[in-house]
Amino acid sequence: MKALEQLERLKRMNELIKAQCTGSPDEFANMLNISRRQLYEYISYIKDLGVDIGYSKRLRTFYLTNDHELTVTCNIKVISKKESININGGFFLTSYQSAFFMHGTKVA
Repeated sequence: MKALEQLERLKRMNELIKAQCTGSPDEFANMLNISRRQLYEYISYIKDLGVDIGYSKRLRTFYLTNDHELTVTCNIKVISKKESININGGFFLTSYQSAFFMHGTKVA
């Protein structure tokens, strides 16, 4: 469920930044239940995607500085063993193995 929590957090961050109502970095981190360091890691990740984010000391908020914005969506679908075998090139992965596979870790 950690991945879903992260997606929800990115979605919430995006909404607050677009609305320009984040508060200070410490307040923003508290709203998201993360540390200030984690907040800046998320902001860095969003910037790496091409969304420029600035901070106004006067307004005490983060804001978008270019015409880009982040769209966060997530679709979850339960699939059959047969569909899983087709997707994974003839191999059936357990949910434990597929979690490692999705994160780019080779499963022995």
